[in-house]
Amino acid sequence: MKKRLIFAGILLAAAMLSGCAEETQEQEAETETVEAEAEPPAPGEENWGTAPEVSVPMITTTPIRSLCVTVGSTEEEVSLTWYSPSEEAGQVLWTTAEDENFAQADAYSASSAPSSVTSGYYINRATVTGLLPETEYQYQVGSGDMVSPVYAYTTPAFSDSFRFTAVGDAQIGKPVEEVDKQKNNWHRLLNKVKYHFPDTSFLVSLGDQVNDFDDGEQYNAFLNQGVLYSLSLAPVKGNHDAGGPQYSEHFTLPNLSALGTCDDEGDGDYWFTRGCALFMVLDTIDAAKWGEHEEFIASAVEANPDAVWRIVFSHFSPYNGYESYLENAENIRPYFLQFTGKYDIDLVMCGHDHAYVRTYFIQEDGSFQEYESPAADPEGTMYLTLSSSSGSLYRRPTSQAEAAVSKKRDTPEVTDVQITPNSLKVSTYNAETWEPTDEFEIQKQKM
Repeated sequence: MKKRLIFAGILLAAAMLSGCAEETQEQEAETETVEAEAEPPAPGEENWGTAPEVSVPMITTTPIRSLCVTVGSTEEEVSLTWYSPSEEAGQVLWTTAEDENFAQADAYSASSAPSSVTSGYYINRATVTGLLPETEYQYQVGSGDMVSPVYAYTTPAFSDSFRFTAVGDAQIGKPVEEVDKQKNNWHRLLNKVKYHFPDTSFLVSLGDQVNDFDDGEQYNAFLNQGVLYSLSLAPVKGNHDAGGPQYSEHFTLPNLSALGTCDDEGDGDYWFTRGCALFMVLDTIDAAKWGEHEEFIASAVEANPDAVWRIVFSHFSPYNGYESYLENAENIRPYFLQFTGKYDIDLVMCGHDHAYVRTYFIQEDGSFQEYESPAADPEGTMYLTLSSSSGSLYRRPTSQAEAAVSKKRDTPEVTDVQITPNSLKVSTYNAETWEPTDEFEIQKQKM
């Protein structure tokens, strides 16, 4: 890159000295410089401006509000949720990118119900089915004159080899005086996800999307992001999301169970599949429901007997490092130990701590085994607790015997998970510099 920049500078200097440089030569020199600057920085040398800005019209430019795209039961589905001031149930118009005028669009009718928390608005939900792999789509939601802008959505390859992206607590609104900073960090982190992982199958947010469950502005800061209009979200309910029906009003979830419900009938445990993996999302906020999760795990595993990888998402972590949360971790731990070994859970991913912890492999009796990466057919379950994705708060973990890695972070982080039928690799990055901060691979040789 330096040679190209020097070469461009020599050309420009020579033109200035001679006074006879033609306009085309100047343009060539400028083009050369721009191309050189477009080369990605080395790992660890990025900045927030490295990823191009994803700039699309916000949903707030229309009467529609709080558009959210969430994961479907399989790769062939995606669900959309939005608020509309119209009593008339809306629809999703969905078509390929080539169909610019939506002449060949499929129409998916939405269900509609009055919002119990946003006066004058109605919650619309629709699920798009029959998606094709590696296809560029466009869509629009609404009814009558009350419609959203047109947004793009590209499906990844439908394969047993794929990736997904995970982030810890955005918790926008903690502290409240830094909401704008948190929103900006969240925005820049999402741009990095789009830049580095354009083929990601979905984004899992491991709880505490907002700090105050009933604060509409905090939800706006979380949801009104151009990247999220074109990427499936798998939300996990956190303790700060609990308190009312706002969480369930904003998100439509696949295979939703009545088990684990917290404070309304719209939340609870849910599951979905991608490739050769089964993902089970636990609503662990209500301690009185902790005993229900094994029943949910059993039913999800039974419904998907061919899944090679079994992965659990939970906000509360049974193996974390923040001292004030250790009692809660110890209380919930026995419930996880009841099902992780029995149902061969490979990985549990959690939030809540605002500190990063990766454990050794925990056995059914609570003991643990150490493995070097790549770990071939390890016995036990690995737990990964992620830090903040917005910089809302960073905590220092205390030392835990089960922890292979336990660190306080000072910048937002992103975790990439790559899956094949024989391997699962987690790679965590400093979202600003893109410096790798942790990495571990599990291999399955016995199938």
